[in-house]
Amino acid sequence: MELKNIAIIGPRGNVGALIIKELLKDGDRYAITAITRPSSTYEPPPETTITAKSADFDSLASLTDAFVGQDAVVNCISGGATQYEPSKRIIDAAIAAGVKFFFANEFVGHVTSDQYKRMPEGFVGAKLRIRQYLEELGKKGELAWTALNGGPFFDMWLMKGPAGFSIPTKEARIYGTGANPLCWTPLPTMAFAAANMLRNPYSVANRPIYICPLPGLTQNSILAALEKVLETEFTVQVIDVKKINENARDALEKGEIAKAMRGLTISNQFYEGDSGNDFRSLVENETVGVVNVSLEEAVRQAVEKYGLETPVVESLFRVDP
Repeated sequence: MELKNIAIIGPRGNVGALIIKELLKDGDRYAITAITRPSSTYEPPPETTITAKSADFDSLASLTDAFVGQDAVVNCISGGATQYEPSKRIIDAAIAAGVKFFFANEFVGHVTSDQYKRMPEGFVGAKLRIRQYLEELGKKGELAWTALNGGPFFDMWLMKGPAGFSIPTKEARIYGTGANPLCWTPLPTMAFAAANMLRNPYSVANRPIYICPLPGLTQNSILAALEKVLETEFTVQVIDVKKINENARDALEKGEIAKAMRGLTISNQFYEGDSGNDFRSLVENETVGVVNVSLEEAVRQAVEKYGLETPVVESLFRVDP
């Protein structure tokens, strides 16, 4: 399966923009089309041959027209468009347009874990049901597909607060023991892997790919790397993550969804008793050309990208029982 014409939906987002950047490294190997909504102000990077198209994402006919002539569609959209009907419409339009290969927008979640399954679709999207739909299409030979999962974006979680660290104030919030295994991937590595999957679609067709280039990652190891790289000590507060998990699950049963989601997001990563993102047994970095990186180097790159004074998002950083 040779891919030449590749459409990227969501080209200005964190993932889409970097996948385009990676594909552009191959010169004229690919003809890239960036597909956005009519209201988007997206413009292709200067001095590139990227074609920009707009489509009504609520219209099967409009999406089909936008996909005609494309070999692959890469879905990088987020938000409400990850719900089932909008996501299925994009897939159905790809089939109607004769697209050969579809790249689903999973990326950050272990969508088949019990912990992910319990999360309300209205908040996390219908990625699990869309996976199931794609599996059916693949078995029928109607559409080849793939998906990439690397866990939370390491650099964004580290710098924005969910990882439990505030670099400007040198604070660390260690959830429980701080020793729960974490499967996280820096955003540039995610884009690199995605581009390699498009370069060699045979090796990934009709199955998901899991990557994790930071072996042995835990909150404790992140703290040690931060203190070494920044040459300073952090003030450490230990948080009762078991209680966070219990209260979040109770809130979920009561229908207090927003409250539940904050706690579940944290406990799904850090609570040994109910963690939903340990997919180490599924990792196949070598299939997509991903090599392990040192944690200290990953920390340096994240700090260099965002800056030492980047404030955390307090609602993501201070999650209490």
